Amino acid sequence: MLPEPRPGSAALLDAVASSASGGYAGISVPQSSPSLYEQVYASILEAICGGALRPGDRINQDELAARLKVSRQPVTQALTVLRSQDFVQDAGRRGLVVTPLRRSFFESLYELRESLDPMAARLAARNSARLSRASGQAMLELGHAAVREQSVSALTSADMAFHMWVYEAAGNPLLTDTLRLYWHHLRRAMVAVIEPPQDRGRVWVEHERILEAVLGGDQHLAERLSLLHIQEAAQRVMQRLPESAARD
Repeated sequence: MLPEPRPGSAALLDAVASSASGGYAGISVPQSSPSLYEQVYASILEAICGGALRPGDRINQDELAARLKVSRQPVTQALTVLRSQDFVQDAGRRGLVVTPLRRSFFESLYELRESLDPMAARLAARNSARLSRASGQAMLELGHAAVREQSVSALTSADMAFHMWVYEAAGNPLLTDTLRLYWHHLRRAMVAVIEPPQDRGRVWVEHERILEAVLGGDQHLAERLSLLHIQEAAQRVMQRLPESAARD
């Protein structure tokens, strides 16, 4: 998750001055538009998760800055955060590289999802009266469109969007924040192990069943379908991870 934007220097000085005088006049709502650093972070993260930058690829900061038409500073800031999140790592004389896929990491990640995703589906079903069927159906349409287009990047993005919809419907912000970061890691694995075209629609049939259980308020069914979905997804991903994926 991106760090919160820092206030501009003028706003900070105003806030300090107002604090010293005991008032609140200098406190204001932060700008909603993303900072340059956040834009650079998002661009590099998307390149990694979408497969443009592959596991083991060397990261050249000067080339990235030129490509993004920015100075080196926001690139360095973004890469520092991405390193802390394990999307890139140091590789000695090669400098920074995109972190290789590691089987042990994804095994642990799917173990986590086997606990959290079914809980999210159950909580979402409990909140069914407050959910929008139209927004849920929109998530499904994104997936079906990606299947028709045969776009790997669109498929992984739509998959993430569907599950984030369920997490947000659960109404637990800690759950959403925790899984949002790990879903970016999952997208990396999904790009590497994307299913054959004839099998891709099956995932969205499973999503549709989960959605109907959630919108219908059937907590037990939503939880059970979600668990089965995660278990089958874990099996597919682990079987198809490339042989080059490290064990540790």
